[in-house]
Amino acid sequence: MSVFDIARGAYVRSPKRLRDAASPALALLPVSFQYGKTYRTLRAEIARSRTDPAFTQARRLQALRALIAKAHRGSPFHRERIDAALGVGIDFRAIGFYALTALPILTKDDLRSAGETALAGPAASLDRASTSGSSGQPLLFWLDKDRSPREFAFVNDVWSRTGYREADARCVLRGLLLADIDKRPFEWEAGLKELRCSPFAMTEERMDLYLDLIDKRGIAYLHGYPSAIEILCRHMWRTGRRPRAGIRGVFPISEPLYPFQRDIIRAVLPEAAIAPFYGLSERVLFAGEVADCEGDYAFEPLYGHAELIDDAGAPVVRTGARGRIVGTGFLSTGMPFIRYDTGDSAELVEPACEANSWRLRVRAITPRRKPEFLIGAEGNRIVTPTIVPVSPAQFYGVSEFQFYQDTPGRCLIKVVPAQGCGEEDARLFLAEMQNRVGSAIRFELAVVGELARNARGKRPVVDQRLEVETFAQGQVPCA
Repeated sequence: MSVFDIARGAYVRSPKRLRDAASPALALLPVSFQYGKTYRTLRAEIARSRTDPAFTQARRLQALRALIAKAHRGSPFHRERIDAALGVGIDFRAIGFYALTALPILTKDDLRSAGETALAGPAASLDRASTSGSSGQPLLFWLDKDRSPREFAFVNDVWSRTGYREADARCVLRGLLLADIDKRPFEWEAGLKELRCSPFAMTEERMDLYLDLIDKRGIAYLHGYPSAIEILCRHMWRTGRRPRAGIRGVFPISEPLYPFQRDIIRAVLPEAAIAPFYGLSERVLFAGEVADCEGDYAFEPLYGHAELIDDAGAPVVRTGARGRIVGTGFLSTGMPFIRYDTGDSAELVEPACEANSWRLRVRAITPRRKPEFLIGAEGNRIVTPTIVPVSPAQFYGVSEFQFYQDTPGRCLIKVVPAQGCGEEDARLFLAEMQNRVGSAIRFELAVVGELARNARGKRPVVDQRLEVETFAQGQVPCA
């Protein structure tokens, strides 16, 4: 475990006053030194793993064997599961991925019950973390302290496809803790080259301020929640303003990226490449979107081993069939995640094999959080993103919107008008939505000053209060 790698991770997660003290010195260091040898080595290995299947297989086998041995040696919880599945005294240096199929699926409830017995080392040597709880009850877990450079190697590999380099600055729109969000809804993080802007209450004045700051620093990359980037793009569409340096890349994180959001980004920033990736708070799996195949994702075999399994626990082998995403993580091993049920699902495009350098490829990833559906009058499900207009011009002066539903067949659309606009403009937007669904659901309007977000600053598209799972599976196509 590298002391430098631990220090970099500690800096990323440290309080602002400590980062402020250290960031000027960090910003003066060469980029290669800021990221360190571990990062540089892994970036090279990731690149090689795409074209050298033998190397990829050897590295992931090495990672699997080290993980199973570490879990067995350090965790009473995992030792019992491994011995029961593989037998006492097995030589971990010789096992292959076939051995994983003998192990039971690991669930969040399993880990909650196991507590610290699921750790392969002392809790004091790890960082404590938790999921956001968007799917219900949050999960408490632990991560390696030196994970940060390894994680950034995979993230920056995806972002580099847009032309991004480690020395480039980014405008970050996500739920970061700022000292005084009302008086100063932004901060400049010199050490990480991040202009951090609050996604809360994105008023016209604040968005103009953010664009001023983007211009001041010549920033060409937007990074953050798709919902926040979408709002900023629609503001640019309405005002006709664009960043002077141009935006070359957009990096959506943490939320699903809907087709209507891609359309808005492309309409406003046609030169920007969009580089989404799939990842987990638990750092188990990582997948980047496949170039020229929108919605297809390929899992990185050096990050973790991805499986797609059906309801019976068997591998999904038929192209187009849907299955649950199960992962065995190699990036952070202090709390081993072995055959962990992510709660997410996807459709199979291509299984991992030598021809694709052991990259499982999927599409239509459905996150574990509540599905983004509305419920029609007949109890039918309506896929929400298909309702939203494609062109920014069809938003008619609406800055933000959110669906709220607590009654089948009826839905309240909460709207934050853009500056200079009001209820009359919002009703044009409402009519646009109503035309798309016909009589399947009746929309009502509520003009509000601000939309509710969760504790991390994410603004869900649908505030769904109905139990969607109790309704029919049918989906109503919208014009």
